[in-house]
Amino acid sequence: MDSYRVDVKSILDDLGASIEVSDNLPLAALDIGDEHFDLPTPVRFDVKLMNGGTGVVALGTVTADTIATCVRCLIEFPLTIEAEVDGYYVRSGDTENIPEEQEHGDIDADGYVDILPAVMSALVLEAPFAPLHAEDCAGLCPTCGVDLNTETCSCAGTPDPRNPFASLGSLIDDAADDVE
Repeated sequence: MDSYRVDVKSILDDLGASIEVSDNLPLAALDIGDEHFDLPTPVRFDVKLMNGGTGVVALGTVTADTIATCVRCLIEFPLTIEAEVDGYYVRSGDTENIPEEQEHGDIDADGYVDILPAVMSALVLEAPFAPLHAEDCAGLCPTCGVDLNTETCSCAGTPDPRNPFASLGSLIDDAADDVE
């Protein structure tokens, strides 16, 4: 889906007027950097668009039920992402009354706004940078690859995968011995 256009002509000349839009968006996936989130069900959103005088303000919520991959143990797990939608739209070329740093979309000549970028931005901002199926996930053994959540590793001296600096502990102990 490339856009989700909403007709706002009915509120453009009435300060404070609003319309509400609720729908389900059938999207296949959400890709953020190296992370991939499958979207097995449509993304749900509820957005209220209001005439704020200098433009149309969009406020609402979006919910996406995703399938994510745990960054520690690589299992897939269900993850719900809930986010606040925030958008601002002005008539094309009518930006002199808004601050220069204000992000905005355009109200096109036909009186429509595209709210899909605001909905997608909300999801991207709320999605976890490193999804975990559980906070205490032990991950995979970096040597033999066994899932440390379900099995005990047979590797000797394997550092704790939850602590990338664990193997440095022996260097501190060795350095302390050299000082004495």
